[in-house]
Amino acid sequence: MKKITTFLFIIFALAVTVRFLFFPDNVYFGFDQARDAFESLSIYKNLDFKIIGPSTASPTLFHGPLYWYLIGPFYLLGNGNPAVPAVFLLVLNALGVFLIYVVAKTLFDKRVGAISAFLYAISFEQTQYAMYFGNPAPAVLTIILFYLGLTLFLFRKNWKGIALSLFALGLSIQFEFFLFYLILVFAFLMIILGRRKIKTLGTKEIVLSAAALIIALSTFILAEIKFGFRTTKSLLGVAGSIGGNYNFQKATNVLAKRLVLEVNDNIFSFGAAIEIVILFALLGFSLYLLTKRIKDYKKIGFLLTWFLASNLLFIFGIPSLYYSNIGISAGLILLAAYYISKLLDKNKILGLTALSLIVVSNLVLITKQNPKGIINDIYVQEGMLLGRLKSAIDFIYEESEGKPVVVSASTMPLYINTTWAYLFNWYGEEKYGRLPYWAGKAAEGYPGSLPLWKSQEKEYAFFSIIEPTRGVEKRFIDEFLEEQKQYGEVLREEVYGDLWYSQLVIQKRKAK
Repeated sequence: MKKITTFLFIIFALAVTVRFLFFPDNVYFGFDQARDAFESLSIYKNLDFKIIGPSTASPTLFHGPLYWYLIGPFYLLGNGNPAVPAVFLLVLNALGVFLIYVVAKTLFDKRVGAISAFLYAISFEQTQYAMYFGNPAPAVLTIILFYLGLTLFLFRKNWKGIALSLFALGLSIQFEFFLFYLILVFAFLMIILGRRKIKTLGTKEIVLSAAALIIALSTFILAEIKFGFRTTKSLLGVAGSIGGNYNFQKATNVLAKRLVLEVNDNIFSFGAAIEIVILFALLGFSLYLLTKRIKDYKKIGFLLTWFLASNLLFIFGIPSLYYSNIGISAGLILLAAYYISKLLDKNKILGLTALSLIVVSNLVLITKQNPKGIINDIYVQEGMLLGRLKSAIDFIYEESEGKPVVVSASTMPLYINTTWAYLFNWYGEEKYGRLPYWAGKAAEGYPGSLPLWKSQEKEYAFFSIIEPTRGVEKRFIDEFLEEQKQYGEVLREEVYGDLWYSQLVIQKRKAK
């Protein structure tokens, strides 16, 4: 017991180390992060308690507010510094080492648990979710907890697993609304593997398990009552549109690419053809073992369900987001760990070679991508990194030569200055003792503000900010630059970043 505990803490330390490489300059900080900072601080500073969280792609559906409650204390601890809650999220993700070990040990044995923990620690995908400074990020852990609960109930007959699974289900939906599909996974596994075990549950166990789910979903319930069951009506509308204009061929292609990407980001990244072979070998051999009903066939079926679970989202349309698959990589890692353990029994050299290739593959991806921050499949606006943003603000204040500062920016989303309002209020005013004036359009109704510039000062310093342009139509950038000419010609331009579409550009202008 002492040896495995020591081993796990060493693996945890490895996981933390890998996740902290290139930190904090690679912390992404855009509109979503600035909004979350304002909202989470408002909860604790103003006692402005929330029952709905960040918006989803649908104007009538919202995530839960748990993420804001979670990161708020760390913003307070860091006096507004985004790096502090980012540290918390990095360490939180690394804790998955312990959870995935417990799942693997419960299903199989300590060796599969140790291999699983190690693969999770060095997984490129998991380092990306650790860096993912947004509300879905903690769902990595709650999804593992969801399946841990099911593991305890289905394979150890521990009724507390049901309560844990339902509680984790509610927490997962809090962090990312589309994870409601886990309800279908829960029902499926209960029907396939838990029919007889459910009959053993008494009234007490059922009530406590239901209470765990209700507590986790309590903010949604309150919001439904307050806003006239808006979410329920929306979901009924979504259910009514299932199957409409569905492109089966496109859905199949997207599904295949997503599963291959999971292999790439967790197992092997040295060639698409090989990744496809690995995927089909993994799925094919697992299905073969299911038909042969070997000793572990139910457990393999359980892990296959975990790995393929997010495909249920295709019922509601064709998901386009990378994190549509959040949480399923743990199922893939567990399957891989199981087969590597079996391979070690047959041939240690082959087993260690396979393990070594996985390590090299992940480390290559980590060292190549992580210095640049989060992948652009998660955040379109690549290049909004905290290190660059702070350097840009330093440049603005230093070039102002003590004069009043006026800034204008092309932003994503357009005309919303939430990001710069937060950065200047937290970093600029704290370091330089004054806020800039904001010139140009500023949409109302969003968190954060800067004093508006209404009249020209005799002596002022004007700066145009061009955020990274990936995902923004060129005409909007052209319109912004044309508009900026009214503030004078460009005296100096500072560029942060190498690739044109991910560059942050600051232009110092001369007043006419």
